[in-house]
Order: sequence, then C-alpha cells, then structure tokens
Amino acid sequence: MADRIEDRPSLKDLDGVCVAVEDAGADGLLQAAPLLSRDILRGLVEAQLRAGGLKILGTGDFPTGDPHLRVTVSVADERGGLVACAVQVDFVQIVFLRRNPAVTFNRAQTWKADAQLVVAAAGQVGGVVRLELQQQVEQFIADYRAVNVEGGR
Repeated sequence: MADRIEDRPSLKDLDGVCVAVEDAGADGLLQAAPLLSRDILRGLVEAQLRAGGLKILGTGDFPTGDPHLRVTVSVADERGGLVACAVQVDFVQIVFLRRNPAVTFNRAQTWKADAQLVVAAAGQVGGVVRLELQQQVEQFIADYRAVNVEGGR
C-alpha cells in the first residue's frame, strides 16, 4: 500500500463519520453477489469502523464538515465465467479554500484508499468485494488512528 501521509491530517479531530454507499454498479453487484446490497455493505463498513474505535454518525447528526466515508463498488458484466469489480473507499467532507475562505466546496475528497481492480470467478465476487472493502476500511482506520490516537494505536 502506498502511504499518503499528506492526506492524514484531514482525518484529525473528527466527531465521527457517516458511511455512504454509492450506486455505481449496484445492479451488477446484486446480480453477481445477491447478498451484498447497499445496506449490507454499509453495515459491514460501520461494524468495522466501530471495532476500530470510530463513532458512526446517523442521518440526524450534523457534524462539523459533514464527514462521509464513501464506498463505491462497480461490477462489470460476466464474461467467460469471470467478473471484473472495483472497490473504492474515500473520505469526503466540506472544505474551504485557504486563500479564499468564502469559496466553499459542497464536498471534496480529502483521503482515498488504494483501490484495486480485481477479476474473479463469477461465484467468488461477493468474497472478493468483502475482502477488498475490509482492506480499504482498515487502511482508513490506520490513517485515522495515526493522527488521532497517540502512537497510532
């Protein structure tokens, strides 16, 4: 994994995070792995974040910066018994330009995991997506802990 140490400060002093699962390729994912709905993916990520010591924010919470851990899963159509899938976990929040604080971006990506494009046998897509998602969320937790918990532990 490439270490993006310059992105870590954007994770400092978070009140917690919301988890958003994007729609990219949702139909393809559900066809390839029927047990991986958006709600299930969100639940897996939230459980892993909680286990890592992060507070999960709900829809009624309005934390500073509106921080979201965004999960995007894209799945291509099956060809020859193989399916290509991409998992991307990134962190978005409201940001201001330092040189002109009046300019606000609704949301900007301030951290991104090392994503992988994976080709798997059609029957293994669910496991591959879960493993890749777990690894990327672990990368987020490690970077979060590096700037919020003394010694990163």
